[in-house]
Amino acid sequence: MLAGFLLGIVHDRRLMREAQVNLAIRWFAGFGLNDRLPDHSSLTGIRQRWGPDRFRRIFERTVRRNRRLEPSYKQHGAVDDECGVILDVEVTTGEINEGQEILSRLDAVAAVTGAPIGTVTADAGYAYAKVFAGLEGREIIGVIPTKAEPIRSKVPLRRFRYDAHNDIVKCPRGKILRPNKAKIVHGRFFASKARDCKGCDLGHLCLSHSRVTKSVVIVHDYLALLRARRRRLRWGAEDVRLYRRHRWRSEGFHGEVKTWHGLARAVRRGLDNMRIQAFLTAAAINLKRLAAALLAMICALIAQNAARARPIRA
Repeated sequence: MLAGFLLGIVHDRRLMREAQVNLAIRWFAGFGLNDRLPDHSSLTGIRQRWGPDRFRRIFERTVRRNRRLEPSYKQHGAVDDECGVILDVEVTTGEINEGQEILSRLDAVAAVTGAPIGTVTADAGYAYAKVFAGLEGREIIGVIPTKAEPIRSKVPLRRFRYDAHNDIVKCPRGKILRPNKAKIVHGRFFASKARDCKGCDLGHLCLSHSRVTKSVVIVHDYLALLRARRRRLRWGAEDVRLYRRHRWRSEGFHGEVKTWHGLARAVRRGLDNMRIQAFLTAAAINLKRLAAALLAMICALIAQNAARARPIRA
């Protein structure tokens, strides 16, 4: 029914006649090309059975949509910096974060090309401690701008020092915070003792009104994140050049597949079908890159032979 209103078709008989030949309506309603469609009278029964309250809830869901909604599918791609060849592509559901995929994609690139990866460029969406640790473990230089530390307190986390050898955290006044049993997915809580915070001159800034102890979260691979932040401060001209190239090289690839190769929308439903569409699109782009490289090579050979064939005048 909603598909009919989107197309301006408000009569049930006309909607079902249109659905017999309109693939867009079938796709929207979840029917295959050869699936038998229900009779138009069933739509009347649905309206009577659901009642206006159900349709109001459908309407209200369109009001609650916000900018945090993600696309149904997300493409993760790796592009060669020099010639723009697509080295790897994978499609996941939209809920998968970029940081969950980058390391496995790099391993796939190394396996397919048989060549070690020296440098990786990526945007700040990949700037997670586990990513930097993974790059270090693979001896890969990461040209990735680190994210700014979220400031939730007037005494930010950067003023607390993590001692990995003793597995403790020291506050700005030298008091020790030790790990507690509270568990989170991406790190651990470190907490102080109440007697250490009592009477501290930073207590009015460091502690919330309802707390007598200070707790901080140290993410897994926190030291790798600190090293990445220090490296970001030492970026030289070559790092800046590589990151600028990444911005147009990577974003250019995504823009190309969406604008010229129809990857802005899924042609068929289902993750496997979306992956097939992405693989074929990437293969088509690589064939274009190969054709352009061969053409440039042929033109260079023709120009070279022409220069050799020129007569020399005394």
